[in-house]
Amino acid sequence: MSDFNFLADLLAQPGSLIFAMLAVAAAYTVFTLVGFGSALFAGGPLTLLMPVARSVPLLAMLDCGGSALRGWQARRHVDWPAFARLFPGMLLGQLLGVVLLARLPAAPLAAALGLFIISQGLRGLLGKKGENRPSGRRALASGLFGGVLGGLFGSGGFIYASYLERHLASREAFRATQAVLIGLSTAWRIVLCLALGLLDLELLLTAFAFLPAMAAGVWLGRHIDLKISREQLARLLNLLLIASGASLLLRFAL
Repeated sequence: MSDFNFLADLLAQPGSLIFAMLAVAAAYTVFTLVGFGSALFAGGPLTLLMPVARSVPLLAMLDCGGSALRGWQARRHVDWPAFARLFPGMLLGQLLGVVLLARLPAAPLAAALGLFIISQGLRGLLGKKGENRPSGRRALASGLFGGVLGGLFGSGGFIYASYLERHLASREAFRATQAVLIGLSTAWRIVLCLALGLLDLELLLTAFAFLPAMAAGVWLGRHIDLKISREQLARLLNLLLIASGASLLLRFAL
């Protein structure tokens, strides 16, 4: 598939397009609940229709729009001190991730990161929580790690979510703070993609084509959110950590 004609090719494959739309809707249902998961659920189906170099910035645009809307709606609940602890590391980590992407082989790094993420999910499911007292050093490490993953693989939101879920008691604060972080993180990634020439008008039009699927997922996620407890949310988050780690292993290491 041509890098410059994939939109026309995509529209010419209605079955594949419907499959991708359903994947995007499912991805943003999960994304609305826990603040990450779009790349995990939609990345694979989208790469069947377009190159990875196109699907990553496409999801970044959709993430940015959805998170900005969610963050604006819940701005009164944002925990700004927690945000301030994560944000500097996130900016630096994304820049570092892009540099590493250009210089290092992805597979060995993905294998190590995938195993680490799986271990974090298993640790959470087994109830072995880390220290709950906010720590500037821990927040900087989480911001850096999540940023590096975002720059390398287009998905680092689960690191921010894991940190915030452990340190914020309010579900509203968790949702709002995660949304603002992801909105700014993806906006920064879009700037980096623009600098590298990975964004163009055709990709922007493709993002608009997927907006209805994203909106449907956000609507469904908000309705499910009203019916689950914090414990169920934490369990879902840790299961998705395991799935994210496994996804990295499958996509880049095996």
